[in-house]
Formats: sequence, C-alpha cells, structure tokens
Amino acid sequence: MATTWEKHDSEQGDYASVRKLLEEALESHRHLLGEEHPDTMTAMVGLARTLCRQGDWAGARKLQEQVLATRRRLLGEEHPDTLRATSDLAVMLYSQGDLKGARELQEQVLEESRRMQGEEHPDTLTAMNNLAATLKALDDLVATRKLQEQVFEARRRLLGEEHPDTLSVVTNLAGTLCSQGDLKGARELQEQALESCLRLLGEEHPSSLTAMSNLAATLYLQRDRARARKLQEQVLETRLRLLGEEHASSLWAMSNLALTLYSQRDRARARKLEEQVLETRRRLLGEEHPDTLTAKKNLAWMKPRTLKHWLQLMLGRWSRSEIKH
Repeated sequence: MATTWEKHDSEQGDYASVRKLLEEALESHRHLLGEEHPDTMTAMVGLARTLCRQGDWAGARKLQEQVLATRRRLLGEEHPDTLRATSDLAVMLYSQGDLKGARELQEQVLEESRRMQGEEHPDTLTAMNNLAATLKALDDLVATRKLQEQVFEARRRLLGEEHPDTLSVVTNLAGTLCSQGDLKGARELQEQALESCLRLLGEEHPSSLTAMSNLAATLYLQRDRARARKLQEQVLETRLRLLGEEHASSLWAMSNLALTLYSQRDRARARKLEEQVLETRRRLLGEEHPDTLTAKKNLAWMKPRTLKHWLQLMLGRWSRSEIKH
C-alpha cells in the first residue's frame, strides 16, 4: 500500500512508448485472463500511473475507479490492495482539484492502515504524508504541520536523517512553515534538505528539484529574488527536458518563474510564460480546475488596470498561495 504522493513523477523516460506497451499488455491480459484477474488489475494500475505522468487525468481516473471497484468487491475494504487502489484514486482526485474527495479517501486509508499495520509502518507514514498534502491545499495548516512533524520524527528515527523519504518530508514541512509565515525556519530546513538531496541524489532527481523549488519560494518571499530566479530557471530547464512542456510539474515551474520575473520587471517574459501555462491548463484540465483558476489569477496580476493594482505589485503583495511547492 505504498502510494507515494511526493514521488509520483520520479520515473523518467519515454512515456509515449511505455504507454503503448502497457496498453498492449492490458489488452492481452484482458483477452487471456479476463477483466478481474489480479494480473489484469496490475496492468491497469501500471497504465493508469503512466497516463498520470502524461497528464491524461481522465483516462487514468477511469482505470483507477475500475480497479478500486473490483478490488472492493473481490477483496474487501481492508485488503492492502484495496487500500492501495484507494490511495491511488485519492492522488488522482487531488490532481483534478477534487480536494474534498481526496481527503475523504485519504482519511479512510490512514484509519485502516493505522489499525491494521500500526502507527509507524511505512504505509501508514505515507498515508499521513498524502493526507497532509491535501490538508495543506485546503489551508488547514495546523493539521498539516502536525501530521508532517509526526512523519518526520518517525522517519528520522527509523530511517536516518539523510534517507530520501526523510528528506522529502523535511521539504514538505518546510513548505508548511513558509505558509505559516516562519520564513527563517523554513529556509533553514530547505537549505539543509537541498544540500543533502544534491549530495546524495544529484541535481536532476525529483526530490532535488522539489527542494530547489521550495527554497526558491521562500527566497522569493524574503525578497532574495535574484537567487530565487536562478533556482527556478534551473528547475524549469530540467523539468522541460525530462518531463516535457505539458507535465504538471513543468507548468508549476513556469508559473513560479513567471511570478519572480514579473517582480523583477521582466514583464514580457513573465506574461509569455503565464499565458502558456494558462493555455495548457485550459486544454488539459478545463476552465474550472483550481490550477487553471490560479493561472488566470496570476495573469490578471500581470495585467494591472488600476493604480491600486500597480501599487500592490510595487509593494510586492503577492499571495503566497500562488507559489506551488
């Protein structure tokens, strides 16, 4: 039951060719073994995860809902495979902006995992981490921080300070501190996490890129815009090269850099980037998706029409929620 929220885009490669192979494998399994055979279910899960990485949320969700319904019926609510399917679907709902639905599923997974496997089992800690991400998106920062601190203490004690899973939750906790206004505490944790990630994992590892992006967000809020821009440009270049222009992580990297560029009066480039983000999200996610609405809001800030808006921009009154960690 190890759905890892913070690692869903960690596998790199040619997703188009992988998708084709997985689709062929799924059709073979369906024909030879039937729709509900465990191997067919596994093939569906693999294809759904690849569709997620390509940004095909609708296709991935359809497969995940089918897997979950089948496993509930054949295995029961408490089976590890059912809980894993529930967690996968929750990640999908989060990606589509259905935060309430994601939270309900994640709370169910966490409750069952605690009861069946204990408070410090890796699956339970992953469930806590996933729920914390959704609670943060819902602006419940107190509950978010409580869960993240619990995960951090357990992983540090069980895995060590420099284990990738420990570093990942350090990064998440730092982001929450930043959202709560503790910029100094956030920056200290983020610089520590980034140094460890670069040394242990390398510059292009997803955890290293996330650590860079989070530190850049804090530097932005501390008005160290030059260093923030340097980190964001590095993140964007790497995301584009490894994931492509339409991946969710690439779009957030564009948007973050655009905000920093605009604050430095590089307004033409900033608008161009944010317009690209908005156009892509409209096409892939729809007009009413929260990420699309954020892009609309950001672009509106970049096209001020009143003196009040100009003054707000000049004073740097940016909403922290506009910077995705």
